[in-house]
Amino acid sequence: MIRLNPTRIELRIEDLSEFADIKNHYETVKKNKEEKQKNLYGPLLNSNSKTKQEVVQERIGFIPRPRHSSS
Repeated sequence: MIRLNPTRIELRIEDLSEFADIKNHYETVKKNKEEKQKNLYGPLLNSNSKTKQEVVQERIGFIPRPRHSSS
């Protein structure tokens, strides 16, 4: 006997509500994780909107200087 794949997938309202609950749970977990990261790196990352690269360069004392083209 050959088993056939289902021809349609039925979506119930209970499935939608379960999906919404799980999605909200993972969003809160993600927000908590981001807040922990922000609190962890808070003193390093000022609200001056510095990029990660700028923070690292500042920490190691690197001051990038543009090269002048000699033409």
